[in-house]
Amino acid sequence: MFSAHAPALVDYIYLIDKYPLRGGHSIVHATEKSPGGAGANVAHNLALLGVESKLFTTLGRDEDAEYFVRNTLAKVEAEITDEKTGKVHVFVDKEGERTFFVEPNAAGKPFVKVRGGKYLYLDPFPSKHSFEVQVEEAERFEGFVILNPGFPYSNMGFEKLKEILRHVDMLIMSAEEFSVLGVETADVLKYVDYLIVTQGKMGSACHTKNGGFQSPAFPAKVVDTTGAGDAFAAGFIFGFINNYPIEVCLRLGNFCGAYNVERVGARNFPSKDTIDEFLARVLR
Repeated sequence: MFSAHAPALVDYIYLIDKYPLRGGHSIVHATEKSPGGAGANVAHNLALLGVESKLFTTLGRDEDAEYFVRNTLAKVEAEITDEKTGKVHVFVDKEGERTFFVEPNAAGKPFVKVRGGKYLYLDPFPSKHSFEVQVEEAERFEGFVILNPGFPYSNMGFEKLKEILRHVDMLIMSAEEFSVLGVETADVLKYVDYLIVTQGKMGSACHTKNGGFQSPAFPAKVVDTTGAGDAFAAGFIFGFINNYPIEVCLRLGNFCGAYNVERVGARNFPSKDTIDEFLARVLR
C-alpha cells in the first residue's frame, strides 16, 4: 500500500493574461475549482492506476472537505483540525505559469499519524509544525520513505534537511529546489539511495550511488503547470514500485508531467490504458 502524509487543499484556479504590477489589476477570464495538494495529487494519481493508496491528512468541517473527499480516489484518512479546509488561490497566466496564495486552515495543523503502508510519501504541510511532525513520521515508518521537500523544506538549508534525510530512501525535487541547497549530488546520496531531480524542459535525472540516469522531456503545449511535478512523481513512483528500470521510470514521469501541463488543473493524469500503451511502446 502507498501512504501519503500530506495536506488536503482545494485549488481555486484563476486564468489571467498576465500578472499585474503591484497595485495594478488584471482580468480573470475563467475560474475553476479542483482538489489539490501535492502529496494528495500523487496518491490520487496512483489510485487512478490501480495502486492501493491512502492519504493521511487534515480537513475542516466545511463543504470543501466534502468536495475534496468526493473527488479523491485515494482513501482519505483525516483528522478534523479546523472549521475550514485548506485552500489555494492559483493565478495562471497565458504562458501557463502559476502563482499560489495559500490559506492553510486545517492544513496548518498537520496533526495526523500514518497507519500502515509499504511506501510513505511526505509532502510539506503549510505549517510551522510540518517539519517536526514529518521527521517523526519518517523515523517511525517501517517501509520505504519518499520525500518531496518543495521550497518549504529546501529553504531551511541542507543542515536542517539532513534531520529528515536520515530517515528517507528517495528524494524527489526540482532543479530550482536542489540549487537552493547549495550542495553536490554526492552530499545528498550520503543519506538517500535515490535523488530524482526534475528539470522542466530539460527532462529529469536520477542520481544513485552506482551512477546517474538522464531522460529528455516530451514536447508539450503548456497551458497550466500546476501539478506537473506531482504528475511526474506519480508516474515515476508507479514505474518504481512495479520494478521497471530507472530509465523507464524517468520516461514515464516525464510523459505524465507533459500530459498534465497541456490541461488546466493539478489532477490531469493519463488513464491506466494510456499508461499501459505508453509502457508497451517504451518496453518494445
